[in-house]
Parts: sequence; C-alpha cells; structure tokens
Amino acid sequence: MADNNKVLRVGKEGSLKREDYATLRHRKDPCVKEHDMALKCLDDGGYDRSKCEDFFTNYRNCRKFWKFVSDDRRKKGITPYLPPPEEREQVKTEYLHQLHDKL
Repeated sequence: MADNNKVLRVGKEGSLKREDYATLRHRKDPCVKEHDMALKCLDDGGYDRSKCEDFFTNYRNCRKFWKFVSDDRRKKGITPYLPPPEEREQVKTEYLHQLHDKL
C-alpha cells in the first residue's frame, strides 16, 4: 500500500518515480507557506476566522502577486510562467523592485 505522503508520478522516460507530496505542492504553489500558516492559525484559534484575518490577507496577497508574475511572464513569452522554486526568490525581488519603481 502506498504511503499517504508519497505520490507516484510518471517520469519523462516513462518510468515511475516517487516524490514527496510536499515537494510537488511547493513546486506548483509558491504560497504554500502562507496557506499552511493560515490553516495553523485556524487550528490554534479554534476555527475563529476573525482571529486569522491577517494570515488570510497575506495568503490572498501572495496569490495575487504570483498571478501577476505569471500573467506578466506569459505576456512576455517567458516560460515557465510560474518560475520554479529555485528561481522564485530572485524573480520575487525583481518584480517587487519593478512595482516599487512604478509607485
């Protein structure tokens, strides 16, 4: 029986390989940390959403930012539209400087 935290994936060569669910999630979602923090706040706060509004606002802002980045990269013909995890910090810094300069 497969481990719940593992996912079977078909590699480019057609062979199956195991990857951690957390790794896949992080690769596809740049806001995993913000999402997890919001859920932890709900757990810790007895599921009173009003106590966690700052966490949810932060998560929404993260999603909006990376949507903006993806849309901009798509318009410019840059692929992948969502940069891989190892490039996100650099891309984030570049876009934040661009946004700051426009203000």
